[in-house]
Amino acid sequence: MSAESALRTLLLADAGVAALVATRITADRIAQDAVRPFVVYARSASTPVVTIDGTHLRTQASMEVQCWADNRLEADALGDAVTAAVRGEISQRVIDRGSAYDADLDMAASIVSVQWWE
Repeated sequence: MSAESALRTLLLADAGVAALVATRITADRIAQDAVRPFVVYARSASTPVVTIDGTHLRTQASMEVQCWADNRLEADALGDAVTAAVRGEISQRVIDRGSAYDADLDMAASIVSVQWWE
């Protein structure tokens, strides 16, 4: 299973995330008129772990999870739920949090950076 599929499966199954977005969790993009809040995620990098003899052991995927909502408070609450869900997985890590604002759509985002082993 890819990191993207595993992350989406985790978020859909998490009660805290599902309470806020139901199934509005998608890769790469979402329709401009989508119901808010929602989650959009994408892989930003892949780092293979290879032994000295060239054997591929695992890959660490860097993922950006954007939690969009009508305001900063709602976006941060969704970011907190995503962070808690990922931290509940022993081998996965949240490494950073940031924020964004889209003036054209008047939406705020909490951005969660995740390292996901696959």
